Amino acid sequence: MLYPKSNKYRDLYNLNGIWKFKTVGDDYIPENEAHDAFLMAVPASYNDIVTSKEVKDHVGKVLYETTFSLPVRDDRIYHLRIGATSHKCDVYLNGKLISYGINGFFPIDTELSDLEEKNRLSVVIDNRLTFQTLPVGRIVNGKQVINHDFYNFTGIHRDVIVYSTPKKYIHDIEIKTVVDDDYSKISVITDAENALYTVFDKLGNTVIESRESTFSIEDPILWDTENPYLYTLCVETDTDKYEEKFGIRKVEATRDALLLNDKPVYLKGFGMHDDSFILGKGNNAAVNIRNFELLKWIGANSIRTSHYPYSEEVMSLADEYGIMVIDEVPAVGMGWWNPTFSDERANDETKELHKELVRQLVARDKNHPAVIMYSVANEAATHEERAREYFADVIDMARKSTDLPITIIEFSTADVSLVGDLVDVIGINRYYGWYYEHGDMSVIKDQMITEIGKWRAKCGKPVFVAEFGADTIEGLHALPSESFSEEFQIEYVRENCEAFDSAEGCIGEHVWNFADFKTKQGLTRIRGNRKGVFTKDRQPKLVAHFLRERWMKK
Repeated sequence: MLYPKSNKYRDLYNLNGIWKFKTVGDDYIPENEAHDAFLMAVPASYNDIVTSKEVKDHVGKVLYETTFSLPVRDDRIYHLRIGATSHKCDVYLNGKLISYGINGFFPIDTELSDLEEKNRLSVVIDNRLTFQTLPVGRIVNGKQVINHDFYNFTGIHRDVIVYSTPKKYIHDIEIKTVVDDDYSKISVITDAENALYTVFDKLGNTVIESRESTFSIEDPILWDTENPYLYTLCVETDTDKYEEKFGIRKVEATRDALLLNDKPVYLKGFGMHDDSFILGKGNNAAVNIRNFELLKWIGANSIRTSHYPYSEEVMSLADEYGIMVIDEVPAVGMGWWNPTFSDERANDETKELHKELVRQLVARDKNHPAVIMYSVANEAATHEERAREYFADVIDMARKSTDLPITIIEFSTADVSLVGDLVDVIGINRYYGWYYEHGDMSVIKDQMITEIGKWRAKCGKPVFVAEFGADTIEGLHALPSESFSEEFQIEYVRENCEAFDSAEGCIGEHVWNFADFKTKQGLTRIRGNRKGVFTKDRQPKLVAHFLRERWMKK
């Protein structure tokens, strides 16, 4: 799954901008141009752009529509790529259905035919969540019910691109590094025929040329968090070429550690959300760069893409900045439905979708050196008997797709989980002193150390704390500290960190969350979840300075 790029063989046309938009009924088919629509930005969620509460909270289908023209090129194939729409969608060209999307976080890529001088592109999006979607949810009396703590943003969230390729073009490239445990050995898997493989260093100098798809780089510079060195591979045939950046690194999970290039690494960072003012989940280069600048400033070395895959642009920035990524499929909300895993709820149809999304995620992100681990779910009901069979199949698909470690983020305790032993690394979300025994920080250390110890004893796997945190209103102060104050957040995070430092087998800490984010309305949600170390407009709370001092030394 190659990201669209332009070169002497390939053209690129960006369709981002102002589109037409309107809410539509379930039977709507865009046979004719939408004249009763209003204007909408792409990419962006529409929810925080509109001023109508009815449109903002619309449950069902919406239409996005634009027109475009292309040069006549008989020697080229045109392709349409929509980076992501939330959630399912149908794609029409001049009123004819040409493709569809099965999930809100993966690209739709399809060849275009029957092009006219002026073409009408219509995207009909359905934002409803069921037990056969990921995330899961249900509709009750026409209203969306979700069991995850982030807002159900809707829209075309990532770039819309038309690109051309030669008729005989390169479909895919997979770059495998550290082949046979040899750091100098590279293997390229591709459908390209009679290709020339050229590797360039960071300055553009040629490192090696080869007609063989397996070759060696003398004295390779490895990718790591301190020096995220990237090479560029050019694959060129008689009719096409494609360039892909890559890094040379090895990732391995042992019983006690996570190894990067055979050295133990401690995870410092955050769970994150795609969420910014006005844009919602819309991909934005300025927001992305600000996020990574803050990650480096605070001393973080890793993030988890909670609770869904991020854009390909974000993954490329992680490669450049040296931020390790735990790449998560959108399997969230799969807990606490009592039961979740049943014939009526998360069933075989759900599992097949889950497996397909794992496959697509690895296919999309396989060449990113920043990706060090794949997460198959967040806070699923792993205590249920049918959960083990369900996740055994999903994890088996993950292992067939990648050599990287597999994790699952647990809310179930070690005493009851039936799944933890199937993965390589255990991730746990724990909020001692916040959701449990609220305000009592004296319980944090003992309970956290005990919990990590139980997982270690039961599964014999390394454990990282994927979530811990306390809601905090920036500018709210209290002496002595009280919950929701900035002083409380610092003390809360400090207590947890002291527990991590004492817990054997704990390989990392991810604060929940990087920045404040939007949720559904609720008595405990003051314009969203306020556990951010940074505000929604990406300014530091006081706890950011504590974490910076800690992480710069650790």
